[in-house]
Amino acid sequence: MIKYRDTLLTNIHKQIETWYAQKSPVAHDELYRFLHSLKGTSGTIGLTDLSDLSELLLDRMDDMPAKDWSLGEWRLFLQELISLCYEQRPEQEVFIENPTLQRESPCEQQPLVLILDDDVTLLMYLKEYLENRNWSVIATVYPHKALDYFHDMNPDCFILDLNIPETGGFQVMQTISEKIKKQYVPTTIISIDCERETRLNAYRLGADDVMSKPLDMEELVVRLERQLRRKRWMNSILFLDELTGVNNRNSFVDTYQRLLSDAQRTNTPFSLAFLDIDFFKGVNDTYGHLIGDEVLTRFAAFIGQSAEKHDVLFRYGGEEFILLMPRTTVQTGKMRLEQILSAFCSLTFDAPEGTFSLSFSGGIVQIDDPHKPHTYWVEAADTALYAAKNAGRRRIETAQITETHDSPKVKLKVAIIDDDPMIRVMLADAIQTSFDGWMHVDIQTFEEGAAFFDSTWHQGQEPYLVILDGMMPQMDGLEVLQKIRNLPNAKKYTVIMLTGRTEEQDIVRALQLGADDYMTKPFRTRELEARIKRLVKRML
Repeated sequence: MIKYRDTLLTNIHKQIETWYAQKSPVAHDELYRFLHSLKGTSGTIGLTDLSDLSELLLDRMDDMPAKDWSLGEWRLFLQELISLCYEQRPEQEVFIENPTLQRESPCEQQPLVLILDDDVTLLMYLKEYLENRNWSVIATVYPHKALDYFHDMNPDCFILDLNIPETGGFQVMQTISEKIKKQYVPTTIISIDCERETRLNAYRLGADDVMSKPLDMEELVVRLERQLRRKRWMNSILFLDELTGVNNRNSFVDTYQRLLSDAQRTNTPFSLAFLDIDFFKGVNDTYGHLIGDEVLTRFAAFIGQSAEKHDVLFRYGGEEFILLMPRTTVQTGKMRLEQILSAFCSLTFDAPEGTFSLSFSGGIVQIDDPHKPHTYWVEAADTALYAAKNAGRRRIETAQITETHDSPKVKLKVAIIDDDPMIRVMLADAIQTSFDGWMHVDIQTFEEGAAFFDSTWHQGQEPYLVILDGMMPQMDGLEVLQKIRNLPNAKKYTVIMLTGRTEEQDIVRALQLGADDYMTKPFRTRELEARIKRLVKRML
């Protein structure tokens, strides 16, 4: 039966590719015959969900007048079908997800594991093993990239080998020891050398566990799950951000509701401000993460000391902060924040490279409808913050509330480079859907690497996410990746490599060339969405 399923899926692929390549619209009867044939064949060979979806699409076509379907129209109409046909299990069965289920955010639910090991084969095995257990994994062979990921992505646990060329595991541990003391990130050492003195040194530097190679994978998972349970428990009872000492995101909703109730009861104004340190990523890149942590701590302390006594400050994530301002109109709040901004810009920060100053940007909104959820007001303030950034930074903007409030929050460019038109369509649609309601993205597809480099689209100042196929007929993915990493502004590009399961050497080379993540084909689009959101939060 498997070979018939493979044949059907191949034929579907070819038909979609043909339609994508042709310049003229697809005739209504042609699309109808395709779905009618697909319904009967897929049902016969056991692909029930594919048959049911085809029938649903046929019913929709029955209820609409005949027309010619443009590329954009049939792409949108067949979006679920294209994704369903692509997402296959390793044994070549189609991976079906119920399209009626509410879309969840796997990015927020999966624990994030960071792994550093110079043994790429083991790295790949650990990544696949843990991801099969619905964990999100970022893996690298480079200590400097592991340190960047550790600071930028706040992993839920960290696994590292001691025997790393050039920079050993102990040196990595030493570098992050202060961070580990302030923020609980369970850390597991894996090493061939697990003698008593090695274990003691690891524990002194903050390691939570030490395991000897070769690893017992079942035992590793049990130990990691125990650490993650402890971390979740600690996060649930601690409402202060470990680094800055201000309130963390866990306590935001309860505090917001309490202050909102007070504002309703006393009939007083209530405002919310979203603040973000300008060019903070450049601080980490130029002066190092320890200086970056000092900036965050001083910024939080400065805002807390400058705010009114009844204001409440939260670290919302990274360099983002929310200031709840009860008994404050949006006009008064904006004026106060501008005074705080002016004073903050006069501060200086010390680094071995010299002193420097910073600014911040903000968006503020007055909460005038208590029936709207807190997420509405956070998004409104965040949109105003984006407007401040877009207007040159170092300013405070007031949210413009309208009934059709849908201004973009953040600008990100996503490039999909793949010679397979079906995959380009499927990925573009899935990524656009995953970002709807979260941030504004500009997605462009390219059938090969040369077209990407020839385009001026990728030469802007925005951050770029590149989803790159490893196997392409002209310039393959590894060549594209190497060329990206040789660009003078290479840091603004985050790259996810797509590879075949048997192309182990390509994965090794991709990691060595600086790919930020990789996925093996076939894959689930929701898994890709989760990884993208992890990386995008780090990028922005």
